[in-house]
Amino acid sequence: MAAPRQARQAVDGIAFMVPGLSIATAEQGTTTTLELEGEWCLAERDAARAALERALEREPECLVLDLARVSFIDSSGIHVVVTAAKRCAERGVHIVIIPGPPQVHRVFEICQLTDLLPFATQV
Repeated sequence: MAAPRQARQAVDGIAFMVPGLSIATAEQGTTTTLELEGEWCLAERDAARAALERALEREPECLVLDLARVSFIDSSGIHVVVTAAKRCAERGVHIVIIPGPPQVHRVFEICQLTDLLPFATQV
């Protein structure tokens, strides 16, 4: 039997392993990017919230939430994304969400959030 998948998580330049979801933060100028990879479910909710809070503490002008490598998202992940958009609006931070693959983006469509959240358009 295969061992459970472990993902690398980088927080403030320190990488560590967590099951399911990898979160990496990158900064370029006044833009902070949160890159997520793996399965985003209830078990990763607190880590995702903490990464978002740390990113916003840096007071970026723009926050990019990159879901391109997320393979699964549940309602707790959706909630964190919606909260991120609200928090950015409250702080005057421009947010851009890079859509996930079709199976992930479909969850946002089912929740009728695709027109309410600032998803980057595919070119």
